[in-house]
Amino acid sequence: MLIISRKKDQKIIVADDIEITVLEVGRNRVRFGIKAPKHIPIHTRLKTSPVPVIEETAQVVETEIRTSPLEGLPAAAGMTKRR
Repeated sequence: MLIISRKKDQKIIVADDIEITVLEVGRNRVRFGIKAPKHIPIHTRLKTSPVPVIEETAQVVETEIRTSPLEGLPAAAGMTKRR
């Protein structure tokens, strides 16, 4: 998996003909604009199953990211020092 970070209005180009633009970054939401040829299906994956979200690939895809602010941090158990 390639992990990158982008700021608003920055783009990611995939295979010469797919362009992903960061339109807006909010507290719990990231909006992307995706340009791709019509024959390429675009899906979003929510937890386990892919869900088609675009019929026309020139539309904007809006995806909410709902996570706990502490998600991904190491468990606190065993990390404190006793005095």
